Amino acid sequence: MIDFSSGYSIEEYFHKGYEEERDRQKKACDRTLFSPEFEEKALSVKKPLLLAAFAEIYCPDTVVVMPFLKRAADLNPLIRLSVFEREPFRKELEAATGTAKIPTLLFFDENLTIKAKFVEHPDGLKQMMDDADSDERSRMSIDYRRGRYNDLIEKQIADMLAVFG
Repeated sequence: MIDFSSGYSIEEYFHKGYEEERDRQKKACDRTLFSPEFEEKALSVKKPLLLAAFAEIYCPDTVVVMPFLKRAADLNPLIRLSVFEREPFRKELEAATGTAKIPTLLFFDENLTIKAKFVEHPDGLKQMMDDADSDERSRMSIDYRRGRYNDLIEKQIADMLAVFG
């Protein structure tokens, strides 16, 4: 079981890593745009949501996801975000998702029941990558890290937030 008191805040996460990594995360936050629908879903959360983000600031896949978590948590105090490093929680991650990839987002209700999961990439991108050859997958991965699939991240997280409405 995950002890939310052992995680750290999004602000603490933003101070981890090297200066270059922190700058990259700040730029991602500054340039990420949020749709009114996403913000509405965050604001419509009516039940306590414990959001465990397994993330490392050095990971480019994590960098593109974190702005969405920060925005949702900033908009609604019922969304309690705790960030965890992967290694101390590898067994818990594998038990919950079958793998230990980052970023992994686990959406818990107040009874600590997992209601939704996001593992590494949005499901829509995973489906596109499954149908692509290795060169296309590499291009998609680079595009993802540049924010070109932010709409897929936003949609999946919004759908997960809706579970708590």
